[in-house]
Amino acid sequence: MIYSLIIFRSRNDALAMRKYLSSRGVMSATINAPRSLTQSCGLALKVQSVSSVSLVGLIKSCPAKVRCSVYQAYMGQGGIRYSLLI
Repeated sequence: MIYSLIIFRSRNDALAMRKYLSSRGVMSATINAPRSLTQSCGLALKVQSVSSVSLVGLIKSCPAKVRCSVYQAYMGQGGIRYSLLI
């Protein structure tokens, strides 16, 4: 795994999740979502320091109940590929 990527349906969801993860000590970076993964808002959070299992648990425990999808990025043939986790 290279990193995890969280894709959102709204900018408010993205900002709420970034704030929540930050309060839990998880560093993330706000980036433009890859075109192949976009849902609607175009924002994504890139998380490198947490395992994908721990990240999914944190997302499910978020009180804001944001709508998002989590992908695991990995090196594949021809570059970075994404695998859907939730």
